Amino acid sequence: MVLVRMKILAALLALVFFVLGILYWTGTIQFGSSHAGPHHSHAILFFVLGILSLVWMRFAPGASTPSRTR
Repeated sequence: MVLVRMKILAALLALVFFVLGILYWTGTIQFGSSHAGPHHSHAILFFVLGILSLVWMRFAPGASTPSRTR
């Protein structure tokens, strides 16, 4: 049960990171920045974190489909 929750947590984190990346890319939010306008470096960071969360979700142990054996 805990392992399945890890996959759900990883998926939720990926979603949050991608939404934050989009908001930073468009310049909608500007938390922790000194000048106005879009902050592409922050957006790229959040996109990378989102991808890493998806990788974590993929490789986290838990309930998955059984693999085929020959």
